[in-house]
Amino acid sequence: MDLHYLKIFNAVARHESFTLASKELKISQPALSIQIKRFEDELGLKLFNRIGNRIKLNENGQTLFKYSQAIFDIVSEAEHMLQNKLEHITGTVNVGASNTPGTYILPIVIAEYRKRYPDVSINLHVGNTSEIAQLVNNGSLDFAINGGKNVYHKDVVVEEMMQDDLVLIASPDTIYATLDKVDDEMLEEMEFVVHQPDSQLYAYYKSFIESRNIPEKVSISLGSIDAIKHAIFAKIGVSLVPYTSVAVELKSGLLKSIPIPGDVPKYPYSLIYHCNKYISPPAVKFIDLLREYFTETAYSKETL
Repeated sequence: MDLHYLKIFNAVARHESFTLASKELKISQPALSIQIKRFEDELGLKLFNRIGNRIKLNENGQTLFKYSQAIFDIVSEAEHMLQNKLEHITGTVNVGASNTPGTYILPIVIAEYRKRYPDVSINLHVGNTSEIAQLVNNGSLDFAINGGKNVYHKDVVVEEMMQDDLVLIASPDTIYATLDKVDDEMLEEMEFVVHQPDSQLYAYYKSFIESRNIPEKVSISLGSIDAIKHAIFAKIGVSLVPYTSVAVELKSGLLKSIPIPGDVPKYPYSLIYHCNKYISPPAVKFIDLLREYFTETAYSKETL
């Protein structure tokens, strides 16, 4: 069996996409298709079902993918073991994160990691929780930090790292900024700026209003917390967001936090990784630093 073909097959199988595999391998899509066809001819077996423009692993492909993952994990482990015969840590770490930790936490941790291990390359992929979970499950990422709650594959290990406070924010130039606290009746009158409906933050907002029997009153739905913050600056409404994402603006006075009586749900951040994936020494060092960050320096509402 040609290992070159096996490497190409593994990339296409992980992504179930010639487009994404061609970007990873830096091979044109037509060349990639030809080499997959040659590999199938060499084996005498079809490995993919082709439905229109989409491809899916068939039973043969699923069997081979399992073994190819094991083979390349062993190769990676051997490479890292040899690298670590040296006095310093080298290599590459592929880390993922959902939008909130990816934007507001991981850059801080990466900056500290680069100081400690300057010869390690970091690849950070930021996406929604479902996308990040899939990339961990198919082995594309060494590990990831996801926000909120998510249902994971049985082979994905989930370690909760921190419970972030959800805070109700408003522009300091609105009447809401003058309130010492709000009750449910006041909340009913407020228009909310929310994250897109397929996000974890929207699910937490929805749970929050439903637990208080407050009807949904959305002024605008946006695709990122940065966009939400700019909408709040523009006095479009109020929003329920993790404290970590607005700590700088709250401390500087650009945004105002409105106290909410009663229980407010916490927003968790979790470390996730595949139970069968080899975790390289550089990745282990990164995970150790993440645990250190969340234990000692993670933002909390009480630091205001």
